[in-house]
Amino acid sequence: MLRKVVAVLALGALTAGCSSGPTNGQIYGTAGGAALGAGIGRAVAATAARGTWVGALGGAVVGFAIGTTMDPPAEEKHAHATISVAEDGKPVAWSTEKGSKGAVTPVGVQYTDRSGRFCRSLKQDVTIGDEHSAREVTACQAKDGTWVVTEYRPDQAD
Repeated sequence: MLRKVVAVLALGALTAGCSSGPTNGQIYGTAGGAALGAGIGRAVAATAARGTWVGALGGAVVGFAIGTTMDPPAEEKHAHATISVAEDGKPVAWSTEKGSKGAVTPVGVQYTDRSGRFCRSLKQDVTIGDEHSAREVTACQAKDGTWVVTEYRPDQAD
């Protein structure tokens, strides 16, 4: 029994590896789907061995598809990139498995505004599907350490 479970999980991992750079959602979805499919296939098939393998393969395919939808959306990756660039001033590019992509780059150097906050101007580029947008924003660090992003540009301290 243990050999079969290991074989099903290995099959799931191999199926997940068929894509270029599978995500965690795809890997876990494929493995979970393969294990669940194997159990269902074994229970309903005329021959247990064939049902287990067919169920595992079918479950892996369905699990992979479900795992793909569970990956972080483009907005989350974009937000993480924006905060990262605000903090350290190094450009960050990001992309999703669904083809969305973007980049956040610093514009100029970090400065202190009149209220004493550290601020940095950023350029955000985003492409989702056929739509591309670009804008400049300002990120300023609040007293509690969080970054606030706005299109308003505060005056620099003298």
